[in-house]
Amino acid sequence: MGAGALALSAWTLTARAIEPGTGAATPSPAGAEGSEAKLGSPTSASVGNHGGTIVADAHGFLVVDRGSHSLIRTDREGKALAALTLEGAPGEIVHDGAGKLFLADRHGDRIVRVAPGDASGAGLAEQSSVELREPHGLALTPDGETLLATSVAEHELVALDAETLELRWRLELMPEPRGVAVASSGEVAAVGFLTTGSVAFVDLVRGELMTWQALDPRDHVRLVEKDDGWGDTFTVARIEEARSRFAVPVETGRRYSRGAFALAYLSDDVLVAANQLATPQLRRVPARDRNDTYGGGDQSIRPMVHRLSMMAGDGALGARPNHLEIPVHQPHAMAYDAKEDVLYVAGYGDERILAVRAPSSGLLDLAWVAELDGNGMKRAKAQKTCGADGLVLDGEGGLWVHCEFRRNLVRVDVEDGSFEAGPELAEAKRSELVERGADLFRRSNPLTSDAGTLACSNCHPEARADGLTWRLGKSTLQAPVLAGRVTQTEPFKWDGQDPDLDASLHHTMFRLGGTPDEVKQADFDALVAYLESLPAPKPKSAKDPEAVERGRQVFEAEACNACHAGDRFVDHSQHDLETSMAVVDTPSLLGLSHSSPYYHDGSAKDLHTLVTDRGTIHEMADFSGLSPAERDDLVAYLEVL
Repeated sequence: MGAGALALSAWTLTARAIEPGTGAATPSPAGAEGSEAKLGSPTSASVGNHGGTIVADAHGFLVVDRGSHSLIRTDREGKALAALTLEGAPGEIVHDGAGKLFLADRHGDRIVRVAPGDASGAGLAEQSSVELREPHGLALTPDGETLLATSVAEHELVALDAETLELRWRLELMPEPRGVAVASSGEVAAVGFLTTGSVAFVDLVRGELMTWQALDPRDHVRLVEKDDGWGDTFTVARIEEARSRFAVPVETGRRYSRGAFALAYLSDDVLVAANQLATPQLRRVPARDRNDTYGGGDQSIRPMVHRLSMMAGDGALGARPNHLEIPVHQPHAMAYDAKEDVLYVAGYGDERILAVRAPSSGLLDLAWVAELDGNGMKRAKAQKTCGADGLVLDGEGGLWVHCEFRRNLVRVDVEDGSFEAGPELAEAKRSELVERGADLFRRSNPLTSDAGTLACSNCHPEARADGLTWRLGKSTLQAPVLAGRVTQTEPFKWDGQDPDLDASLHHTMFRLGGTPDEVKQADFDALVAYLESLPAPKPKSAKDPEAVERGRQVFEAEACNACHAGDRFVDHSQHDLETSMAVVDTPSLLGLSHSSPYYHDGSAKDLHTLVTDRGTIHEMADFSGLSPAERDDLVAYLEVL
């Protein structure tokens, strides 16, 4: 391994007590049977209670490497021994600690049972598989009998027999599900989402939704101008509690949780959900319509912070989560040491790893923060950064990190702070330019936003959308889906005033508080290449193909295709719809089922609302003459675009 040492003094030691509840810090190919290695770490809690991108066993590690579209077997030093190559980037892997290993082949629309192979890499092979639309998150019940998977395309949690991969049940939830975790009882699972500020708790015995646990705070932020006593004023940001549990806070200054990629159950069935908290409608310069910045308010109120939310593992009514704001950007991976009761969290948007002591107590004590890209680690050629998307403990004092953009493993010693970076596991499938763009898109960078607070992927996770509306000047505007919608759909922005993608990126960075003039043109070219390389989100399956066809006919009869024209569903034009903007650009409808709420201001919570009244209100279309059945057919058509 390539060695590097990070002196203990270089770690940011920020132990501090946290006040509970405040969120503040005081059939397979022939020969595919393979060999089954015992998996698991003696310090891992409920080994399969949630999936990830890396697992440890007696032979080394099994790693989901999305950059190379591979599942890779490594030795105990992080050197690649064998690989299964897929057609596209996979989702998660999960194991039961006794030989069962499962992979979510997200691009290939299937769940795969994998033989993990031996210490030489021999025997790594597919054993069996089952079709499932766009699986991502995985988890196993403690008895190893039920495999759970989230289906991104279908908005579902799906239960499979772990031995036969036969379907047990499926449950539709909300758009954009990602991580799933299972309680120690094996009777409850929790699901996180990109665009919903709640965790869904599911009864695994009945296959039914039990309850939702909101992660959004009920208080809101208000900016108050104060006299400093010397003739000048200054701005004070106040957090104002709702007057009762039934009071709904005002929209301005309200804060929203999003991006719950990672969930895990800890000791005593405490559930932890890593998420981000946005304050999207608090303006600093509200009069500047196309020059105002995104979100936040005074300097003390950032538009985005990142958190761990701890809550009762069964979603008990009346149990309020405890929250800890954490100094990592976009926490996408967690690993839990049950023996020591320490939770490790990795930031996808920066190069930080942190440790939280005694998380199962709910007191949330931040132990330390480590920088992987500090002075102790030399940058690789082309300034590759990590992009931590996976963590695992090896049971021998090592915490292993998988880096998406270096495509390697890094071992961090949790005792003395030293670390070693392993070799590159595989070559990237994407071009160097597209890889560079993907790296820039996810990274916290002070050149692209004020102090690096916002990365592109904060509002556009996976280049999709966060489901929020952001106040910009006089308007409140929804963050749109980018994947599959930026090729041949110019101009850009909701008002259509950015003629091409390069100009739109410059404009966005300026409004984020960055300095686009200091960003190299090669970096803008890389971002454009990355965004243009992305396919549109996979649509939902047509439950009733005949209804979809009738809906297409309604779409055309109502002249929706006059503006939403062609295979991109755009007309490259702007229209006066009597909104706060002078004109509104025609957006693409690709991937529409995943991008609620709808319209430029997010005023239609779902497609049924849109075709019932919001289109008429905004003068987009007059659906008043449609029957309820025709509206249902139109929605069925829109959902499969």
